[in-house]
Amino acid sequence: MIYMNAQEAPAANQAECYVTINGQMHRAIYAKDFEAKMNVTSKEVPSLGRNMKGRKVTGGELKFTMTIYKATEVFIDIVEEYKNTGFMPTFDIQVTNEDKVTSIGRSTKIYKDCVIDGDLILSAFDAAGDFIEQKIEGYCNDFESPEKYSDLPGMF
Repeated sequence: MIYMNAQEAPAANQAECYVTINGQMHRAIYAKDFEAKMNVTSKEVPSLGRNMKGRKVTGGELKFTMTIYKATEVFIDIVEEYKNTGFMPTFDIQVTNEDKVTSIGRSTKIYKDCVIDGDLILSAFDAAGDFIEQKIEGYCNDFESPEKYSDLPGMF
């Protein structure tokens, strides 16, 4: 029987993140977590002579969620530019996962032309609180995968 060695499970905290705004790359050491998803949309395709309906993919949407410690104002600068000029700068997010204990190598994704969607905390405090954190949500227009994990031994 072939099974996955537990040492091959990549650790979620073994990652690095960069945000590129106006051509300037920032190492996002303030990031606590990040998740990007592609929502694939499809439409029902009824067919004569069949009881079952098919599905056809008609598009997709890239979304991201990032929680940061409120130790930077780079995202506030973006919304402040929009407030002052009517122009919302886009930005790229690059995420690399690499757990050196595994044999799968590195996985890097670059999310292109990202825009913020939703609330952005400008200021906050809480006398009884812990840390100031900000959840940032948004959309991307594209992504690329310059590095991909290797397949585990025994997969094929």
